[in-house]
Amino acid sequence: MIKAEHLSRRYGAKLALDNLSFTAENGSVLGFIGPNGAGKSTAMRMICGILPPGSGTVEISGISMTAHPREAKEKLGYLPENAPLYAGMNVLAFLRYCGTMHGLSGAALRKAVDESVARCRLQGVLREELETLSKGFRRRVCLAQAILHRPENLVLDEPTDGLDPDQKREIRTLIGEIRKESAIIVSTHILEEIDAVCDNVLVIREGRKVFFGTTREFRALDPDDGALELVFDRLPEGLPERFPFVRFSPPVPAVEGTQVRIRPEKETNRAELIGRLTAAASENGARILRCEFLSGRLEKVFAELADGEVRK
Repeated sequence: MIKAEHLSRRYGAKLALDNLSFTAENGSVLGFIGPNGAGKSTAMRMICGILPPGSGTVEISGISMTAHPREAKEKLGYLPENAPLYAGMNVLAFLRYCGTMHGLSGAALRKAVDESVARCRLQGVLREELETLSKGFRRRVCLAQAILHRPENLVLDEPTDGLDPDQKREIRTLIGEIRKESAIIVSTHILEEIDAVCDNVLVIREGRKVFFGTTREFRALDPDDGALELVFDRLPEGLPERFPFVRFSPPVPAVEGTQVRIRPEKETNRAELIGRLTAAASENGARILRCEFLSGRLEKVFAELADGEVRK
């Protein structure tokens, strides 16, 4: 578990982080997002013990990062956004070197390297020099060093940035495997990562927390989340009067006919509602050509949180 409480940090007169608190639980992935300059990098550095907090505390698996930094870091794996790789080293030599930095040697080192290589699917490039690797393989190597010592917690900064779709899918699959035994924080500006791998979302703006909750709760902040979009070949008369428990948007022209968006109450039975709408259309000699329940748009929610009110 990764726990941050009341983290604050100033750079001169600028308050970079303001009273930030959150928890990343074991077996879950927390997506950490915010606009540029929001304070994400400052928070990540404090979580990983690279930067001391101005005030507040960080605990890694119950160990204080301030009071016992070495013990806390032993419980943590870190993938930086621009992770350094040593020129002239091949993949195997680099991973062995990283293992020795964690105090591993002999059979324990060989076992750790073998497991990390297998999990990150690096068997085919072990003898290749690091600078000759594609970006996708370089990210895999960096991830392999982060999990080499089998940490209980993992912090990943932009793990799929710049990767092609196949490489992104492989990294996400690996995150899904690692999460079974770890608490993971993924800092990203790619909102599709939130859908792909995250259970919970933390959004900060100007150093302050503006949202912390489940991915489902985050998506539900879009007013269109759960709305029903219908396209009729022609608009039936009297729909709002027959369905007072839903809110109708003004009809708009569509390629096939007329589009209407309605927002049912949360407890409304969806199947029953569609059946009643179909019957009402049929009675007016109309047909429903398309019917779709909408999901909240992450981009819209993020944009509103970047400028809107604080939500906790």
